[in-house]
Amino acid sequence: MFAHMAFYHETYRKMMVKHGRVVCIGECMVEFYCAEDGSWRRGFAGDTLNVAWALRALLPEQIKVDYFTRIGSDSISMEMLEFFNGCGLGTGHVQFEQLRTVGVYTISIDKSGERSFSYWRSHSAAKKLASDLSSLEAAVKESDLIYLSGITASIINELGRKNILSCLRSAKTKGTRIVYDPNYRQNLWSSPGMMKRFTSEIVALADIALPTFEDERKAFGDVESKDTFKRLLGLGCKEIVLKNGIQQTEAISFGNMKKIDVEFVKVPKDTTGAGDSFNGAYLSARLIGEDITSSVKRAQAVSSYVVMERGALVEQEALLKAFNS
Repeated sequence: MFAHMAFYHETYRKMMVKHGRVVCIGECMVEFYCAEDGSWRRGFAGDTLNVAWALRALLPEQIKVDYFTRIGSDSISMEMLEFFNGCGLGTGHVQFEQLRTVGVYTISIDKSGERSFSYWRSHSAAKKLASDLSSLEAAVKESDLIYLSGITASIINELGRKNILSCLRSAKTKGTRIVYDPNYRQNLWSSPGMMKRFTSEIVALADIALPTFEDERKAFGDVESKDTFKRLLGLGCKEIVLKNGIQQTEAISFGNMKKIDVEFVKVPKDTTGAGDSFNGAYLSARLIGEDITSSVKRAQAVSSYVVMERGALVEQEALLKAFNS
C-alpha cells in the first residue's frame, strides 16, 4: 500500500525549464527478473538509469536527458549503449573501459511484491566512472540539472567521490541545480563513517534531496521524519521530499509545510523502481513548472502504476499516461 502526504512552503522555488539539459550520473546493470509466468526476462536497469528513463518519458523533447556512465567494450556493453540511444537518452559522454564490462543483478519477488536481489558487480566498469575529473566536468557542462544517488557514490573509490564533489561545486556556481537521492545500501559502503561524511557534503550542495525514510533510519538512526528533515535542512538543502513506502511521503520547501493526501495502491506486484520512477516524475513535473503539490501527485500516480508491473522499467508511453492522469 502506498499512502501519500506532502508538506511544502507556499512560496516554492519555481523550476520551469523550456529548453535545457538534464544529466543523470550512475551505473546501469543487466537485470534478470522473474516474470509472472515463471520465466526469466533480461533487461537493463539501475537506480539512476530508471530515473533517466522516466525523465525522458515525461519531459518535452526540447529538454535533453543525458546519461553519464562507464561501460565495457564487449557485446553486452554495446547492446546497453544501443538501449540508451533507443530510449532517447543522450550518450555523447559515456565512457568505455577495455578490461571491464557491466554489472549484473537478479530480482526475486515474493507474493506480497517485495523483492530480494543478488548482485555481481565486482567487474563493473561503472566503478571507475568518476576517475577522471575532466570527463565529469565535460559531461555536465551547460546542464540545468544533475541527478545522482548514494549508490553511485558508494561503488566508486575515494578519488571518484572527491571528483564528484569538485564537479558539483563547479557546476553549482554556474547555476546548475543538484538533486541527490541518498538511496542507502549498507553493503556497498566500506564504512558508515565514510557514507555519513559524503552524504553530509553532497546534501550541502543539493538543491533537492529525495531520501527514503527507511534508508535514513538505518543510516542515521532517525526515529521520525522530523529527524530527517532537521538534519538535511541543517545542511542547507531547501527542498526535501521524504518517501516512506507504505506510510506517508512528506515534502518540505523553505521551512513551512502543507499537507497533501494522494491515492494509494494496496497490493503491488513488484516495487522495483517505484522510488526511482517517483523521483523522475517529481523532477519532470518541477521542470515543466508545476508546484510541489502537483509534482508530488504526479509522481505518486506514476509510481503507483509502476508497482503494478514487473521489472524496474515500465513502457515510457504508460508512464506518460499515468503522469497526465
